[in-house]
Amino acid sequence: MTTYHLTAKSSNAKTGPIAVTTSSADTCPKTCPFNNGGGCYAASGPLKLHWDKVTTGERGGDWLALQDSITAAKLKPGSLLRHNQAGDLPHENGVLNWSVIRYLYTIFQAAKLRAFTYTHHVQSEYNLQVVADCNAAGFTVNLSCDAESRAAEMHKLGFPSVCVTSQDDERKSWEVDGVKFQTCPAQLRDGVTCATCQLCSVADRNCVVAFRAHGNGARKVSQRVGI
Repeated sequence: MTTYHLTAKSSNAKTGPIAVTTSSADTCPKTCPFNNGGGCYAASGPLKLHWDKVTTGERGGDWLALQDSITAAKLKPGSLLRHNQAGDLPHENGVLNWSVIRYLYTIFQAAKLRAFTYTHHVQSEYNLQVVADCNAAGFTVNLSCDAESRAAEMHKLGFPSVCVTSQDDERKSWEVDGVKFQTCPAQLRDGVTCATCQLCSVADRNCVVAFRAHGNGARKVSQRVGI
C-alpha cells in the first residue's frame, strides 16, 4: 500500500522550515535512472532512514491519513508545501493514478497550501496530461528531465521543468535552444532554501531549474547526466 507522511516543519537543510511530505518508495518509477542504486539523493543518509519507515508503513498512512495529518497540523493558509521530499506521484505500472493524485491536490487546495513537487515518471501523452491538469489546478508538478535538451523542449510546451547537471558543473545560468537555465539558487548562495527561494513552486516561471548532483550518490548521478 502506498503510504504518505507529513512533516509539518522540516529540519531538512535544503527545504528549510516548511511543511514536507514523504511518499513510500513504490511511487518511484522503475525507469528513473537514479533509482535502484543509481545515486538518488534520498536513498542515503538520514532521509533514507525516514523514507524506509514510511515505505514499510511504520510511519504515515494512506491519503486519508495524510488529509487528517494536514488538518491536525493547522498549517498557515498560503504556506509552502514540498510534496515528496522523497518519493514520486502514485502510479500503476508507470501510468499516473489520476484519481489518487486528484485527491491529493484537493487536500492541498482545501488547506490553502501552495504545494509543489517533481515527477520522474515516463512522459507519455497520458502522464503529461495529468501533470498539465495538476499545474492548471494550482498544484505545481515539475517534470524531471534526463537531458537539458528535453528540459528545454518541455519548457517550451509550457511545463515547469528541471534537470540534473554533474556535481562539478560551475555554470550559474545559460541557454539551451533559446530557453534559460538557472542553477538552483540554494546551490549558489548560502542561506537559500526552498522556503526562501520558492522558484520551483512557480509553474509558469521563465526558466528551467538545474540541480547539481549532490549527496552520497553524486558521482553516480554525474555519470548518468545527459545533454
